[in-house]
Amino acid sequence: MTASLGDLRAHAVAHAGQGPHAPSPRPPAIRQVPRQGNEPRWELPAPQPTAEAERQHRKQRLAAAFRLFARHGFESGLAGHFSARDPIHTDHFWINPLGVSYSHIRASDLILVDGREEVLQGDGLLNLSGLPYHDAIQRARPEVVGIAHAHSFYGKVWSAFGRPVEPITADAGLFHEDQALFDPVRTPGGSYDQDRERIVAQAVTALGGHNTLIWQNHGFWTVGATVEAAAWRFIALEDAARAQLLAQSAGNPIVTSLPSPSPQTRARLEVWAYLSFLPLWDRVVREEPDLLD
Repeated sequence: MTASLGDLRAHAVAHAGQGPHAPSPRPPAIRQVPRQGNEPRWELPAPQPTAEAERQHRKQRLAAAFRLFARHGFESGLAGHFSARDPIHTDHFWINPLGVSYSHIRASDLILVDGREEVLQGDGLLNLSGLPYHDAIQRARPEVVGIAHAHSFYGKVWSAFGRPVEPITADAGLFHEDQALFDPVRTPGGSYDQDRERIVAQAVTALGGHNTLIWQNHGFWTVGATVEAAAWRFIALEDAARAQLLAQSAGNPIVTSLPSPSPQTRARLEVWAYLSFLPLWDRVVREEPDLLD
C-alpha cells in the first residue's frame, strides 16, 4: 500500500531529531542533583557559579513556569503574575510583561523592576496593581525567590469557601498548616488604589511564614525559596483544590489527622517542591526550547 502524504508527514514529525546527526536529548535534570546513596540529597541547589549565570537560571525557570501555567489553563486575560528575585540586585525582581500570553513567554521577555515600580531591564507593559505585593513579600521574606499568583479556575472556586484545602489525600497533606487565609479589610467607600498600600500590608501579615495564601474570593498565591518550588506549589495546590471539590460533590471525604510539621519536615518539603518541578521542566524544555531564549 502506498503511504499518503499525510502519513509521510506524520512519520517525519514522529521521528524528528532521531537521525544519526541529531543532538542527544537532554539528560533528566534530576541527574544533576547531588546524591546520597540511591536518593537525592535533601538540600536546596547551590547557586550557579556566577551571579549572571544564576540570573539566567532563574529567568529560564520562570519562563518555563509560565509555559506550564499555560498548559494547566491558569491564564485569565490580563490577570496573574509570577516573579523571581534578582540575584544581583536582590531588592529587584523579574516579572512577566502584561498582555503577553503565558504560552509565548521567553526568558528574554521578562522585565526587571525595582520596589518603586521602575523598569531596569526589558520592555513591555506591567501589571502595576500586582507589583507592590511582590516587592513587599520579598522585603518581608528574604529567603523567598519565587512568588506566583494566577486566577486559576479551581483556586478561584475554592477561595470562595474561605478555608484551607484539607488533607483528604496524601498530596494535599503536603500543604498541612502551610496555608494562610486572607480576606482584606477595606476602607468603607474607599477605592482599590486608595486602599492598596493598606491591603498589601495586610496580605504580607496574613502570609507570615507560610508558603501558600488563599485570598478570599480571589485565588491562590504561592512562594518558594526557588522559582521551581513556587511554581510546583501552585500547580499542586490547584490540583488539591480540584480533588477536594470533586470529593465533596460526591459525599463527605475523610480528613486525615496529621501532626504539625517540624522545622526539619518543612525544610524537606521545600526541597521536595523543588525536585517535583524538575520532570515538568524536562518536558517543557524538550517540547518548547524557545522559552530559553
